Amino acid sequence: MEVHWKNQVVVLAACNFATERLCPIFQVSNVSGLNLDLLKMFMNLLMPRSPNYDNEPAEFQIDDTYSVPGVGTVVSGLCIKGVIRVNDVLYLGPDSLGKFTPIAIKSIHRKRMPVKEVRSGQTASFALKKMKRSDTRKGMFLLAPSLNPQAYWEFEGEILVLRHPTTISPRFQAMVHCGSIRQTATIIRMTRKCLRTGDKAGVLFRFIKNPEYLREGQKMVFREGRTKAIGNIVRLISDAAPNNVNKTKAKKMVRQMKTSPEDGPSDDKSGKKKGRHRNFYPENESTGSNNVQ
Repeated sequence: MEVHWKNQVVVLAACNFATERLCPIFQVSNVSGLNLDLLKMFMNLLMPRSPNYDNEPAEFQIDDTYSVPGVGTVVSGLCIKGVIRVNDVLYLGPDSLGKFTPIAIKSIHRKRMPVKEVRSGQTASFALKKMKRSDTRKGMFLLAPSLNPQAYWEFEGEILVLRHPTTISPRFQAMVHCGSIRQTATIIRMTRKCLRTGDKAGVLFRFIKNPEYLREGQKMVFREGRTKAIGNIVRLISDAAPNNVNKTKAKKMVRQMKTSPEDGPSDDKSGKKKGRHRNFYPENESTGSNNVQ
């Protein structure tokens, strides 16, 4: 009788939890297992917070990267939309120039077990074919080719300043968190002259290092020290010019591609020999998963 009564209380708590007015408290013990069954029942009765996106084109956000001996480059993260299967070819990116590279999924693991597919809302780890870890980073995406993905330097967001000791004005820089993306951005312009604690405004942001893959409607956090602001992305700017540092990288890459492997070293006026470009990405510029941008 007591067990039946407890089950009814759990069902009632799960039904009322949708209103966000009640917060049930479970007295559990990880030693004896007391009331853990009731907690599991409560969690299984809750409605999912997001709908099912299995029929949408695949989107997978990368939360971390690894280099596993004997396997190669492995990325882990969350499948936001779609279904991803072994041997699927997806676009990985964006890189520092905003490009996306086609890559094949060699194997998939969930909870340390090999699986053949991963669905929306599930976390997983992918082994990538012919990909160096230095070419991957936290904040990248694996996307279906049908999406025609594009990277963005600038975006507009509506933000609410939760805390700031003074005022926020254009050219203010802070860290933007959006999903697994974490990068410093600059405020280009605002709909108000300045922002203080509790103010709302439309703000145009620009990333300072790399373009990122974004979607309209995404939630974002804007912070720096004690400064904290939250908001949503309302518009993406597709025609923004890249930063000068990336223009320089692009020119170097073009010069490297024009250098033929058969061309030998040539002498200049000083008598010194010119060497070919051997490695465009030095080892000390590796963009690993723990790099703070």
